[in-house]
Amino acid sequence: MEMSQTDEEETSEIESFILEQEAESFDSDHSALASKLAMLAATGHVSTGEGTSDDQISVDAETQARLEALLEAAGIGKLSTSDGKAFADPEVLRRLSSSVSCALDEAAAALSKMKQETGAMNEQSNKRSLVEACSEGDVGTVRALLCEGRSANETTEDGESLLSLACSAGYYELAEVLLTMHANVEDCGAKGECTPLMEASSGGYSDIVRLLLSHGADVNATSNTGNTALTYACCGGYEDVVRLLVDAGAELECHNENGHTPLMEAASGGHVAVAEVLLARGAGINTHSNEFKESALTLACYKGHLQMVRFLLQAGADQEHKTDEMHTALMEASMDGHVEVARLLLDSGAQVNMPADSFESPLTLAACGGHVELAELLIQRGAALEEVNDEGYTPLMEAA
Repeated sequence: MEMSQTDEEETSEIESFILEQEAESFDSDHSALASKLAMLAATGHVSTGEGTSDDQISVDAETQARLEALLEAAGIGKLSTSDGKAFADPEVLRRLSSSVSCALDEAAAALSKMKQETGAMNEQSNKRSLVEACSEGDVGTVRALLCEGRSANETTEDGESLLSLACSAGYYELAEVLLTMHANVEDCGAKGECTPLMEASSGGYSDIVRLLLSHGADVNATSNTGNTALTYACCGGYEDVVRLLVDAGAELECHNENGHTPLMEAASGGHVAVAEVLLARGAGINTHSNEFKESALTLACYKGHLQMVRFLLQAGADQEHKTDEMHTALMEASMDGHVEVARLLLDSGAQVNMPADSFESPLTLAACGGHVELAELLIQRGAALEEVNDEGYTPLMEAA
């Protein structure tokens, strides 16, 4: 029959208790035997208590039995001769005393080492139990371990804080317990990547986000990739979390390592409801990244999010804005063959041919990608067939 984790823990505790009791008993026996042997070596005589003379030491029955067991194990025999007389040779007793004492010392050292190793194993087992309990959302076990003195700021083997673990898994009650037991609300763990608030926001757990904010979590803290809790919420399309974070003072125009603002991340993911919240709160619709010059509209067009493109155009997005490659929104849509997005842009007045300061046209990009339907649409709308790109290639040459 398999043992449960609780049974194993109880067994481990019992074994530890027994080991400690045996060690204490052994230490006591060791001292008593060593004392007896020292006296024997000094006097040179030992007796079992029957007919004891003045120069003999009386050994009680229990000690006699233990000594004889040790000597028998060593192959020496009993303390008395076959006729019942006690050993009287002091040299024999001295050697016996030395040998047995050394054996007892070695046994005591071995037992002490066992105690230390068992203690270390138990400590490691307890640590795993706390992490495992957090991983499984076992609130009762976590609360019990914390009340026994365990730290709420321990980390997993991967360096993740227990609070971050709870927040990323959506364990509200567990997060509440850890915070009550003084877990650091900003603890990023050993990796130093994301705060608990970022983890909760990334998972869309609005109740945990609210809890962390009530405990003073920094709403504008940034990860090692430059993302904030709002950035993560926008990436996931979690409208409720976005509202909570913005109400708490989240920065709308912060840029991550890719140069993207929260609105740009929402646009890239096609999360229209989130984009509506951000624009209503004052996010810049035409803000672009510093390095690649991407805007919310160019990102939405590149990903083919038709409803997002329609929303951004209605909200006033500049469809002639160019990226660092001098691509307009129509050109970004043409690269991946997003026909309906291109149609919407053309219907909204997008320039069908290559802009004066660009290197290629929407038709060239469509032909290069083999997007036949989109190429037909562009030609119907007046795309120039002989327009060459910066390498001197026409759309036909790119298609070939």
